[in-house]
Amino acid sequence: MLLLEKNGVCLSAGREIFVDATGVQEQNVLVTHAHSDHCRLTSSNSYFMTPETLALASPKKNVNVQVKEFGEKFMVNGFDVSMHPSGHILGSAQLAIANGVEAVITSDFKLQESLLLKPAEILPCEVLLIETTFGLREFSFPPREEVYTEMAKWAKEKIASGAFVVLAGYATGKAQELTRFSNDYLSTAPLVHSSVFEKNMLAKKAGARLGDFVELDHNLGDSSVLIIPPSLLNNFLLEALSMQLGKKVECAVATGWKRSRFKTFPLSDHADFNQLCEYVKNAQPKLVLTHHGFDREFASSVTKEFGIPARPLSEAGQKTLSEFLNQA
Repeated sequence: MLLLEKNGVCLSAGREIFVDATGVQEQNVLVTHAHSDHCRLTSSNSYFMTPETLALASPKKNVNVQVKEFGEKFMVNGFDVSMHPSGHILGSAQLAIANGVEAVITSDFKLQESLLLKPAEILPCEVLLIETTFGLREFSFPPREEVYTEMAKWAKEKIASGAFVVLAGYATGKAQELTRFSNDYLSTAPLVHSSVFEKNMLAKKAGARLGDFVELDHNLGDSSVLIIPPSLLNNFLLEALSMQLGKKVECAVATGWKRSRFKTFPLSDHADFNQLCEYVKNAQPKLVLTHHGFDREFASSVTKEFGIPARPLSEAGQKTLSEFLNQA
């Protein structure tokens, strides 16, 4: 079996299957979650995903999708496949794939429990393809409960002082968690941008318990909290909100990336360096392939800390996994 980068991730063993692929036609594609950089559906392919991912993706009617539950075993082009929770966003999945070699593709994952999701399962395997967005030691996130508590303290102080609070998080995934946070920690049904409202409604229909929320529609006085995508956050928006409300506007971004322009809370849907190491340690693979972010740096850390052969996926596509394992 060969595992390589090819319009996403490609596994080849006589026939090919793809993971989170774009730019392919008439192929079988496994979709790990509903974020647009992983899930771009066309009518020419056949897709496999969890029901929650299908709900959030809300594809057109002419897209061929087969829904698979977590833990359900199925076969695609001679590969044995099953999907397992990744803890990233609603419906997000890791993939266990076997064809002579047992491989796991984590895609985006985290090992922290959130208000909406349990942590990812750690899946033992021979070959681990791990997503390494935060693959540097400097990325170390505090326990999520501590972040919720800190965010709540900050927001309550701002609201008590008469300010209006804006929280920024991706419309798919993070905004649903912020909606639940506002309900549970601030006892407030937030206003949400239309893009967040759409995803909240889809998530709610898929079973997510978000609490109450109100779509933003010339109704700024209906709440003291507004949730928007980070792409909309800028000084002009904050000034406009402040002028319309006649009060100060305070904002914060929920993200694992460090920002300087706006207050940041380290609420990430990705694994930090320690979580990445924990996954490798407990999965006990014979080979680690790294993907995205700081892939080369984390591969080096794996070899140094665990003595496991590791390399970026981009450098690993010239040999079969069996050949790699024989060299290990």
